[in-house]
Amino acid sequence: MHRHAVDARLRFYPTARAVRSAARAGRLARLSGTGSYRLKEVSLPYALPETRTFIERLAAQYRQTCGRPLVVTSAIRPTAWTPPNGSERSVHPSGMAVDLRKPRGRCLAWLRRTLVSLESTGVIEATEERSPAHFHVAVYPRPYQRYVRGESVRRANGAARSAAGRRVGRGGGGRPAR
Repeated sequence: MHRHAVDARLRFYPTARAVRSAARAGRLARLSGTGSYRLKEVSLPYALPETRTFIERLAAQYRQTCGRPLVVTSAIRPTAWTPPNGSERSVHPSGMAVDLRKPRGRCLAWLRRTLVSLESTGVIEATEERSPAHFHVAVYPRPYQRYVRGESVRRANGAARSAAGRRVGRGGGGRPAR
């Protein structure tokens, strides 16, 4: 994770003041919570724009599956705020990582499967932590941007094929609609 952040030339913000300044400059996006996700004790509700997109998309799917909002427990954390159990190689100071509350039951199984699936595409790296119990998720900005663009193109192409299929089958044997 850390190597990826360094290779991507992400900034590691040292203080809360630097985080707020980066947010004002548009380098970080505010996490506001929606009907699909909520923030729980998040001191600095900011992340990279790609990380916010990840949260919003994952949370919408989580809400649809579980019937309740996903809970974000940490977002950007300046290097000056590294907790005692934290790593000096943490990527939280870059804004690419978030922590998610660990749910129970079928929601836990769904979240694990979904994170493993996304990890297999190379767009995130997720770690299930035990103490405190949560998921630490690092979102790789450029690969995630490409993934989202690809999903949008696939969805648009699927809709176009579906619409074309509806036109072709009607009319009883004539040529396909053009």
